[in-house]
Amino acid sequence: MEVLTLLFLSLPIICYGQDSEYMTESMYGVPYSWDSCPQLQSDLIDTRTVLSNMRNGILEELCGGDGHWNCTRVVVYSSGLSAVKQPTRFGLYFLYGLTQDNQYPSFYRPADGQYLFYLMELGQWEYWHQYERWIIGPTHGVAHGGIMIRPYNPVKKCPWHIKWFRSHSFYYDQKRENMWNVEGNPWATDDSIRIECFDEEKYPEFDCGCDKINVTSSGRVLEYSPDRLGEYVRLEGKAKEGYQAPVYAKTYGTPSYLYSHDVWGRVWLMGSTTHTWSLRLNLLESETSPECPFYPRPEPEEEPDYYEEEEPLPMEKIGWEYLQSKRGEREVWLKDYDLKVTCIS
Repeated sequence: MEVLTLLFLSLPIICYGQDSEYMTESMYGVPYSWDSCPQLQSDLIDTRTVLSNMRNGILEELCGGDGHWNCTRVVVYSSGLSAVKQPTRFGLYFLYGLTQDNQYPSFYRPADGQYLFYLMELGQWEYWHQYERWIIGPTHGVAHGGIMIRPYNPVKKCPWHIKWFRSHSFYYDQKRENMWNVEGNPWATDDSIRIECFDEEKYPEFDCGCDKINVTSSGRVLEYSPDRLGEYVRLEGKAKEGYQAPVYAKTYGTPSYLYSHDVWGRVWLMGSTTHTWSLRLNLLESETSPECPFYPRPEPEEEPDYYEEEEPLPMEKIGWEYLQSKRGEREVWLKDYDLKVTCIS
């Protein structure tokens, strides 16, 4: 895939007018328009065609035997604890390259700098063994990450072809002692993790209908995370980084962001960056999709059906949580029902 990148880098960034004179901003006082660069347009179109043909040829060769193959974007999601414990690993990923002797496609998510890739390793305990899994982590091709998927059949080259009912998925949590490892094993099971081809109708970009949000609290967040309080405005153009949900930034003071990496907005976070957080809102139990970060919630218009076998958790019982303390790998999260996230425009 490095060849694809080089094709883009080799494009000459030169514009010619009708009289073939070289055009620069200093000559005209304003940046040249796209229409004034016919040669660049032509080169870019040709390069895009080459890139598309190469990309489609690679994907068809690797994944064409299993039906749907042309997935240049995939979504990763979970309805389990991994969505709360490892929220930055989820969302929309874009085709990046190849791994494992160029036999498996890999994907990248610019929003949080995460890669989805396949890795096979050989190791020795009392015997030699082969360890194969899909990994989501910050370094391409390195077994260091927060999500691990062990597919039932590694022969399947593309992650959207994984047979989930026979595979197992794990997320990095905190170390728990066991009889095989006195230091403890930090990997916990979450078999609700899924990878699917991106479908714009199924996973639409949404904006919550609000451009400005106010975050207030008279509770413990005022003590533990005062920098998260204040007015936030919606940032433009974040979808190209892999966000389906809107991203808000604080308008003054210490940098702070309100965001969700979940494709349906079921886990919202607030932190000093878009990959760290000290406040979170868990809406995984919600039956509404997509979800927005507003709290408290209005009363439901319809009475709940008490004859249902399992009632959803009432919205007013969820509430935002704040990080009270961190002791080693153990985090203590408590609720602040006084924290309010409201739309003001």
